[in-house]
Amino acid sequence: MFLRDAGVAAAIVASILVAMFAYTGQWPPLVVVESDSMMHNDDNLSRVGVIDTGDMVLVKKVDGLDDIVTYAEGFVNGHRSYGDYGDVVIYKVEGSDARTPIIHRAMIYLEVNQDGASYRCDALRYLPSEKWYSSGVNDTWDHLTGVLVIREVDYMGRSLVVDISHFNRPLRSGYIMKGDHNSMIDSSCPVRLEWVVGKARGEIPWFGLLKLWSTDTLGSPAPENSVRNLWISIAVIVIAPIAVDLFITFRERRKADLERSGDSNDEARPPDE
Repeated sequence: MFLRDAGVAAAIVASILVAMFAYTGQWPPLVVVESDSMMHNDDNLSRVGVIDTGDMVLVKKVDGLDDIVTYAEGFVNGHRSYGDYGDVVIYKVEGSDARTPIIHRAMIYLEVNQDGASYRCDALRYLPSEKWYSSGVNDTWDHLTGVLVIREVDYMGRSLVVDISHFNRPLRSGYIMKGDHNSMIDSSCPVRLEWVVGKARGEIPWFGLLKLWSTDTLGSPAPENSVRNLWISIAVIVIAPIAVDLFITFRERRKADLERSGDSNDEARPPDE
């Protein structure tokens, strides 16, 4: 019985992993969020539907620029994920495998112009004029050289500030990334498409804390309600099968007792004359 149950459990887990791989197109299909950079409050409380410390997130493979919707594009077409416009992306810092990947929102995509000294951002041409501006005297959506500002881009209403004049030279095309909880963009250089591991799709809340505790990689304090919900979930997972087993055993024993009682009554009944 034990071997049978263990085999069934292993088969279920394997089926889930295979389904995850088939959907995401890569292995491993999950990442664990180590910090609070994507949370949507200052009280360190987790929310389902938002990426919080200790959440596990599915990572879907990205094949090209068209697979990622930036914040600016999502603002126009209505595409949202994890509580705001655009896609959340997992990428390698400077493309390095030695550093922990970052999971942040893709805000805009900047493409270097042929002059090598300016950028274009196609998404800006469709944004309302009151939503953004650039400090360059002659700057337009297809010729950006100064400080680009996009107003009210996160849950706190803060502006996105991209100082192109301070970018490393030579300029390179790529994404501007920002954590929803952070006030500043990730770095002074755009994130190249080749560095992108994938985009976040779905989440398993709380359970990543087990991995972070066991590996001592918790980057920020675990949300109190995440810890509470984790232990409640584990208790339910452990207790529920036991409760079902006890219920089935009790029902079977009661049925057997009733059958034995019926047989006894038949034996005690006098024969018909």
